[in-house]
Amino acid sequence: MVTERTRLRIAVIAPSRYPIRQPYAGGLESLVAALTAGLRTAGHDVDLFAARGSAGHVEDVEFPGVDWSGHDGPVSDSGYPPGEREKETAAFARLADHLAVGGYDVIHNNSLHSIPLTMPRPAGTALVTTLHTPPFPEMQDPIAAACLFEGAGGGPADVGHFVSVSAHTASLWTLPRPADVVPNGVDVATWRPGPGGGPAVWFGRIIPDKAPHLAVAAARRAGVPLVLAGRIGDVDYARDVLAPEIGRSAPGSVRMVGELGHRALAGLVGRAAVCLVTPEWDEPFGLVAAEAAACGTPVAAFARGGLAEVVSPAIGRTAAAGDVEGLARALHEAMDMDRAAVRAAAERDLSVTTMIRHYEAIYRRLLGEGDGGGEGCGDGDGGGDHGGDGDVLHDLRESQGAR
Repeated sequence: MVTERTRLRIAVIAPSRYPIRQPYAGGLESLVAALTAGLRTAGHDVDLFAARGSAGHVEDVEFPGVDWSGHDGPVSDSGYPPGEREKETAAFARLADHLAVGGYDVIHNNSLHSIPLTMPRPAGTALVTTLHTPPFPEMQDPIAAACLFEGAGGGPADVGHFVSVSAHTASLWTLPRPADVVPNGVDVATWRPGPGGGPAVWFGRIIPDKAPHLAVAAARRAGVPLVLAGRIGDVDYARDVLAPEIGRSAPGSVRMVGELGHRALAGLVGRAAVCLVTPEWDEPFGLVAAEAAACGTPVAAFARGGLAEVVSPAIGRTAAAGDVEGLARALHEAMDMDRAAVRAAAERDLSVTTMIRHYEAIYRRLLGEGDGGGEGCGDGDGGGDHGGDGDVLHDLRESQGAR
């Protein structure tokens, strides 16, 4: 239990593109909301720095979000219309000024911007950055530069401490010191057990990387009806790839319900017989699998990236990446799983409570020992041995009977 003596003042930096509010734009926004709420429930004093329109954030220091109004060209989840990137960077600079004098014990960075990595911070303030994605230049370049500086005798790399959402993701980054591995957690009070027995479900952003068209194909081969839920993040993909695949299925066997709030979505997932997860890229984690498992709904997924770590035999069945026939078989195998056992595994290993407990251990370790460690920069494997209080991957895989 947190007491006045052990309460921490924590700044949580969210991704800047979309507000942290329901319905969430994606898994990262949902995760940051759960992290913030979980830390507050644990008794900590938490300030959320997020995009305009977020729920429960610091409105005096907020990101503008990305405004596509008045701009030609397709709306994208990754691009910026003219001038919007500059507005975002200016907002991060204002945030850096605020954090420099904010009196925080911990700055927990979940953004995809370089400024939080390099901004000055007061002595005694721990910087923790969670790696939610594979490496990309804007973040990897300043980290690599810090490693070069350290390697040349310039002193310890001062870019903070890193946590990865999976061992797979950690292994892709070049980091000053090994990253801790803390799986994402879901709110098991929101993602409640459901009766199952309904159609299969696929939910998430409708974009090529998430590949819902492969879920449609697998459900058709399995002879199981399917419901698709999510925001269309790529109109061209939805029109040119997903719609024709739906058209090849029997009339009425595939239904699209659009973007839903958490409670409505949790109800839909809880009624589903099985959840399909079909990425065409190496997922850093795979939050939808954890959310489905919390509803007691078993998962049938492609074993790619961090998703292969999440979907253990305790919560689902997997197929090789891109193997639609194999996924159809995995779907039927998963449908026979005991829903109560799936829910119990999610409560034990994939809950917000578990995630918060491990982050608290990391915060206190850093505040007690500083960001040092002296292991030096890695040579391309940021995963290291994932030692310390924050290393929960081994325990998670042992308890779930990982392959």
